[in-house]
Amino acid sequence: MTTRFHVLLLLASSATIAMAQPQNNFTPPRASIHFAPDRSCDLLNVSLDIDVDYPTRTYKGTVVNTMSAFRSGTTEVMLMAGQVLKISKVTVDGTAATYRHENNKLYIATRPLNRGVPFKVAVTYSASNTKAQSFGGRGGFHWIEPNTRDKNHMGFWTQGETESNSDWIPTWDYPNDMATSEIRCTTQSDWDVVGNGSLVSTTLSPDKKRKTFDWKMTQPHAMYLLTLCGGPLDIKKDRWEGVDLWYVVPKGQGDLIEPSFGDTKDMLSFFSQKLGVKYAWPKYAQNAMFDFGGGMENVSATTLGSNSLTETRDGFRTMASLNSHELGHQWFGDLVTCKDWSDTWLNESFATFMQLIYFEHSRGADAYAWEVDDATRSYLSEARRYQRPISTKLYSSGDAMFDSHTYPKGGVVLHTLRRSLGDSLFFGSLNAYLNRWRHTPVESSQLRRAFTEYTGVEAERFWAQWFEKPGHPVLDYTWKYENGKLLVTVKQTQGTANGTPIYAIKANLGISTGNVFMNRPVNLSEKEQTFEIALSEMPKAVLLDPTHDFLREIPNLHWSADELPTILEFAPNAPDRAEAMRRLLLEPTDANVQLIAKVVASDRGVSPAFRQVASLGALEKPYLRDFWMGQLNHANFSRRAQAVSALQKLPKDDATIAKIRSLITDKDPIEVVVASIRALAEWDAKGNADIFRKAQTIKDHRNRISAAAKTALSTE
Repeated sequence: MTTRFHVLLLLASSATIAMAQPQNNFTPPRASIHFAPDRSCDLLNVSLDIDVDYPTRTYKGTVVNTMSAFRSGTTEVMLMAGQVLKISKVTVDGTAATYRHENNKLYIATRPLNRGVPFKVAVTYSASNTKAQSFGGRGGFHWIEPNTRDKNHMGFWTQGETESNSDWIPTWDYPNDMATSEIRCTTQSDWDVVGNGSLVSTTLSPDKKRKTFDWKMTQPHAMYLLTLCGGPLDIKKDRWEGVDLWYVVPKGQGDLIEPSFGDTKDMLSFFSQKLGVKYAWPKYAQNAMFDFGGGMENVSATTLGSNSLTETRDGFRTMASLNSHELGHQWFGDLVTCKDWSDTWLNESFATFMQLIYFEHSRGADAYAWEVDDATRSYLSEARRYQRPISTKLYSSGDAMFDSHTYPKGGVVLHTLRRSLGDSLFFGSLNAYLNRWRHTPVESSQLRRAFTEYTGVEAERFWAQWFEKPGHPVLDYTWKYENGKLLVTVKQTQGTANGTPIYAIKANLGISTGNVFMNRPVNLSEKEQTFEIALSEMPKAVLLDPTHDFLREIPNLHWSADELPTILEFAPNAPDRAEAMRRLLLEPTDANVQLIAKVVASDRGVSPAFRQVASLGALEKPYLRDFWMGQLNHANFSRRAQAVSALQKLPKDDATIAKIRSLITDKDPIEVVVASIRALAEWDAKGNADIFRKAQTIKDHRNRISAAAKTALSTE
């Protein structure tokens, strides 16, 4: 699942953390130790018949939970069932059973059960006027209410994570058990319903007013991954290597399917090949639904927010981050699932990491570097409020685990492990883990063992400092050159009172004596170390961890003015190059500006190293006009829009006005068109009223162009 964050260490260590930090969801009294609940039975299969009546906002159903007892002589079983559910009948193997429904638990009396012998518990129930929240609160069953803007704004969806599927279906609702499932959902005949697994059949009622969709999943999975999405829908179907693909959007938005989901096959191929484990499920549906926020990785049927749908003019595959995260879950979270929420990172950190490597694959090394940097910054922002181990049993509720420690920090720590081992050993270990534990609830120690057994490198040390303790390395480094020697002093300045360690890290020093940075390995292991390297000449620049191989914070970069041009041009990491540009522009001499323009001009990729160049445009240098005009055909849409804004700050001339007017079309990027309207409005709103009136007729799916044109016309 994504966007919930926007975001067991020893008890003694947990207590230390509690004393060192303000109260939060990971310190007592708000937090307490959590373990997975005991099970009296093994859930084998869930079979549900549910009738959804939209006009009355009610549903009713009968669910059969097939189970087998762990202990002979068991005479009571427990299922989870939300308080909104009205239980009307319970049977065990067809015989009426006594039961009690207390809070969110359904206790059912049985005859003495025999270990390992399957039995069936059928529960008949109903509910009305239920209302789930997409994220940030309870899930369950959600009705999409009509509105006046879109006649197709109606339908329903369910949300299970963390423990909310039991709000619409009585079953075992915790990830420490897996079962197969089948859902037969009946609703009005002009709607479609998408669920888990394969569509076995669709059946019309005799009066043709109702339709039943039979969805069956023959592979075991955790019950929080059950899903139903229904309503008036546009559906495009395709195939990938024998797997059915369903692209599902609200009716009337079918034109957004290709720009939103057109890279799904590439993601499936890349993830399957990279992990050496083919996508495991019989189909993959991506269901974009009204009212839903972010995405949820329901097994074989991800639910997504319809507001995330995109069109080609929005930019390069702007939905790819969300889509790749949720697809990555189909391996990490669905094929293998955390046994309890203390190891939520086994799901979410990996999905975050899968998105990172998909950007590396589809957009290049600079995109990957920026994704790692963005994730690091997101975590560091949260770390200023509180710090906790990534894997911990001390939390307030399962929902609390969906924070920036689980998502971005965990993703960057996996990047750290990848760079430490190298791709062959890292992905080979993941292959062994997925194959060994597929269709199984797992703990952090099982992944650790997979790495140790595959690589021969004892992973316990890495786990201990990165996953099982709070905090991160905070570094400071300085260098000097004396008598043919480079002396680099590195300090680890992080506080350790809360259990944060002094880290043992295999790092590199990047040393430039020309147009490249050469790496020299160093081992960080103490609070302060000085490394001595023989060097025949004074370096032009020195970088600690030049390729950003591990999670770290360096609050004070002591880069000298003499180092900045070398870092700008030749540093191997895009964020470092961008930071050098920012610092050079603090003293924008013509020499600095011209060097930056030269470097930026050669940065032509769809995911450029220099994402933001607005500070260069803010200088209002007339001699950069040709440079900015050249940026108007950049592969990156944002760079084009920034070029328009930079030109807007220069004195207007006829050639520039003509060029900017030519960009206001129904083919050009939306943000470029909007920026062009604003530029022309500032230069000469009355003289460009004709193009603004034309722009009012240009359609885009969020009406940004017509809104900008209306504003421009109001300034005449």
